[in-house]
Amino acid sequence: MGVPMKKPNAIADVYLGKLDGDVEDLASLAEFLNERNLIIPDEYLEIERARERVEASGIVSMMIETCATINGMVGRTIVDMHSFLPPEPILCCFIFAEEGTEYFMRLELQGTIPTLSFSERKCRDAVSNDFVRWVHRLADIEPVTITVKLVHEFQEVRVSAEQVRVWFKYLISGLDRSYMPSFK
Repeated sequence: MGVPMKKPNAIADVYLGKLDGDVEDLASLAEFLNERNLIIPDEYLEIERARERVEASGIVSMMIETCATINGMVGRTIVDMHSFLPPEPILCCFIFAEEGTEYFMRLELQGTIPTLSFSERKCRDAVSNDFVRWVHRLADIEPVTITVKLVHEFQEVRVSAEQVRVWFKYLISGLDRSYMPSFK
């Protein structure tokens, strides 16, 4: 896990007035820290800025509020919500489960591009026998199938509350095509 800092060639400029020593010593220190992967490269800083832009757009809070509203209307939790902290590229994930299948809606970053994805996960392993499960693991038989149903990359994250509600309808429908959102 790294400590957020500027890239190596900028460290001497940032800390020259704060530390005793010459520029060569600071450059040497920066090189040492970089070799140990303690300095975050620019790409991580850009991803961090992208995450901040997405969160500042209000989309995450709209999604959370919509989830809470749905669960409140039903009177129980039917959509489970998870949020993630940096450096995880996922900002939030919503899960609806029905008849052994879990449906996912995730807002995440693909690099610096905000992406909304919908997928389903089916458990083929309905066997409750531990020995059979152990044999499946030993034989490398995967009891879970994940299918991505829809992916949308945002050029700009500007969405309305109505669009977010349409996404949740699609999620709760079990990713039924007749409820598939259009991104225009």
